[in-house]
Amino acid sequence: MVSLLLAVVLGSVTSASLKTDYAEAYRESVAQDKPLMVVVGAPWCPACNVLKQTTLEPMAQTGELDEVSVAVLDRDANPELVKQLTKGERMLPQIIMFTRTGGGEWKRHQLKGYQTQQPVRNLIRSAVSLGRG
Repeated sequence: MVSLLLAVVLGSVTSASLKTDYAEAYRESVAQDKPLMVVVGAPWCPACNVLKQTTLEPMAQTGELDEVSVAVLDRDANPELVKQLTKGERMLPQIIMFTRTGGGEWKRHQLKGYQTQQPVRNLIRSAVSLGRG
């Protein structure tokens, strides 16, 4: 029981490092010329929760997500926006990276399902270099 309570308390503390406001993350992406990383999940999705706890939150704490603007979206709370961003793909979780190229167009890359830190690092590295190219 104590470990469950501790997990809930720690989860609520560390989750604060990831933004849930898409509009804010988008504005930051444009203003700071950063790629926009959108993480789509749901509170009831075990893989989504593990992705946040074991991949995204540790990466946020070490500064590995500083080169991108991050928005974490709940599919159930934002169904229309999520449908548009995922192009109707319903698999959870999803990480969608939008990168603005030198010509001003947005390129889209996507990871589906649970991801460890290394694929997310590779996605960020690729997006940052595409944005500079």
